[in-house]
Amino acid sequence: ALTSLNEGTPVSLIEAQAANKPIVSTRVGGIGDIVKEGRTALLADVQDQATFCQHLLNLVQDDNLRRELGSDSSYYVMHRFSYQRLVKDMSNLYYELLSEKLSVNAVLRKEKSYTVS
Repeated sequence: ALTSLNEGTPVSLIEAQAANKPIVSTRVGGIGDIVKEGRTALLADVQDQATFCQHLLNLVQDDNLRRELGSDSSYYVMHRFSYQRLVKDMSNLYYELLSEKLSVNAVLRKEKSYTVS
């Protein structure tokens, strides 16, 4: 469980999911980017202690919910945060940035050829 008022990307939640652990957390910062609400995690608004406590109680009392969230968590992390996917995403980003730079340079060269000295 994570009860933060502010978070970036908490690696502890990624690690917990990789270990088949269900997540209960406040809905802040980058948490929504690293969990699937309702499939790998139960989230509550920061000021909503009642919902947060209810989520914890549900996990304690419901073996099936615990197992379901845990097994979905590890599958999600293996696909979402695998090094292969991260390398592919970085490669795509570099290609996109390079193509934008090449396009800008082509436009600048074309504009330069039209200028009269």
